[in-house]
Amino acid sequence: MMYIKKLVIMILISFTLLASGCEEIMNFKQSSKSLEEPSTEFYILGPDGTAKNYPTNYVLGENGTVIVEIINHEQKPVNYTMEVKLEDTLLPLPADWQNICIENDETLEKAVTMNPPFEGTNMDLQFLLYNIDKKEMLENISLPYRNLNLWINVTTQNLSKNTSTLTTAV
Repeated sequence: MMYIKKLVIMILISFTLLASGCEEIMNFKQSSKSLEEPSTEFYILGPDGTAKNYPTNYVLGENGTVIVEIINHEQKPVNYTMEVKLEDTLLPLPADWQNICIENDETLEKAVTMNPPFEGTNMDLQFLLYNIDKKEMLENISLPYRNLNLWINVTTQNLSKNTSTLTTAV
């Protein structure tokens, strides 16, 4: 009888230790996630939703569409704004790109349609993302939080639909 009591006590102690160990593991996982460095992911996808087949050859007056994806890992809601420039000329965007509020660990994925206003070869199409809370200035010029570049050609005649790769600068 004494043997059974000792066995039951040992089993209860084992379960208690096991439960507290599981709780510590859960607490560690939660605290390690909160130690991750805040960041924002910023991507451009082709119209088919993949990281290829970007529209790079345009005919003057015709539109091209890319998908912009922003993922907030800043550990708080963030207000962003986005600009698109072609060779440093600001292209018009809908008003909803001026104030983009994204909750922590949420993703915005949305199509952006552009209509390049002038001809040129190997022109720099810039996608500039600004974090309103972390706005940096350099000689009265606002620096983007994240930026992506796509090299495009704009002609008055239709070229083959070649595609290029996206270059990233952070």
